[in-house]
Amino acid sequence: MAQQGPVNGKKENKTIVVLLIVLLVWALASSSVASYLYLENQRLKSSLSSLESKAVLVNIAIDYGNGTVVWFNSTPLPSGSTALSALTAVARVEYKLSTMGAYVTAVNGVSENIISKSEGYSWLWYKYSPEKKSLEMGPVAADKYTLVNGDIIVWRYEHWKF
Repeated sequence: MAQQGPVNGKKENKTIVVLLIVLLVWALASSSVASYLYLENQRLKSSLSSLESKAVLVNIAIDYGNGTVVWFNSTPLPSGSTALSALTAVARVEYKLSTMGAYVTAVNGVSENIISKSEGYSWLWYKYSPEKKSLEMGPVAADKYTLVNGDIIVWRYEHWKF
């Protein structure tokens, strides 16, 4: 059996000391990184909460009446936005203002078409009712309806006749 001399014992001790120093440096570095990431996460959560109170996310559909429906899901809009401002955020829109509110006459180049006093094609808007699980015609003019977070708004080019 070979005996370890003082030189081998000192080498092992040096190796252990170096490993302990490396372990200590690693522990300090990873603790620092973890602390930084935690603080950054808290800052971002705070910023998100602040932004959520200033914005709404809505889903907007444009139904061109020919089978083409284009969705704009999770569209961020400023709080206080209306069904009309939601449409203008995602499409080229022409409309007329009256005392009753805005009347949309064209969306992305598709214009209303009045055939006679009792027939035509026009843009109408609908809001999805989660309670009834169906679309309901907008209760007021589009510029009078203030959106809430999660609203689903559908603009439809419809044929009407009476």
